[in-house]
Amino acid sequence: MTMTAEFEPFVQIAGLIHALTNLADNLGQTTQEWMEQLQLGLAERSREFAAALAEHEKEQAEAFRVLAQGGWVGMERHFTLSQARAVLEIYKTKGEAAMNDAIADYFNANACTRISEITDGWSSIPYLQDRQTIIRDAVSAHREGRFTLSVPALLPLVEGLSAEILGNAVRNENAVKAVARDWKQRESEIWAQVFADVIEHVVYQRYDFQTDPAPYLSRHFILHGRTPDYATRANSVRVFLLIDAIADLWFAKQKSVSP
Repeated sequence: MTMTAEFEPFVQIAGLIHALTNLADNLGQTTQEWMEQLQLGLAERSREFAAALAEHEKEQAEAFRVLAQGGWVGMERHFTLSQARAVLEIYKTKGEAAMNDAIADYFNANACTRISEITDGWSSIPYLQDRQTIIRDAVSAHREGRFTLSVPALLPLVEGLSAEILGNAVRNENAVKAVARDWKQRESEIWAQVFADVIEHVVYQRYDFQTDPAPYLSRHFILHGRTPDYATRANSVRVFLLIDAIADLWFAKQKSVSP
């Protein structure tokens, strides 16, 4: 064996090591370039996502502000975002009256199935369970279009259930307003603001019976017999939804105090 032949295996190993070293260097450079490109891509996607999220939140807030203007509360549990967008589109293209009719149609479809589903969900609340006769009569009256009966029958339950939530904390102030303010303080989402606005500035707004015109849904004008114009399909649905929103707050309180 010649010396060249003797060292041939070592030469081959050295060549392999050199090749592997070059490969590692190239891979390191390629990996670094790939990481830089990935970071640039992620940054761009992040900006796009942030912009889309901001637009989503803006659209959601607009939809719920329009719903608040129409006196519709608790819709975050009954409408998907696509449905809220559809309602907003109706409002923009056809006006508020058309929006109100569309919402009332939604809850009254199929012999008021959704209204029945809502009231069935109240059966585990003791306060409302004790008043099932009132609720059943109100549902029947609503289904028959006798809104002069459903609206005034249900409005007192809004206050009674709110007082149940407050318990020993109830004072001389309006219980519904107190519940609305408390939720608004605890919840940052737009629908808590919507609920508080409708309670404060529509249903439980203080009015001068002698000089102020009655709004579309005022507890004081209705229960004090100062307006005959409250008995509409939309108002009846609004009161069912109002009780349902407070029922949801009752459930939330029970969950928070459960061991």
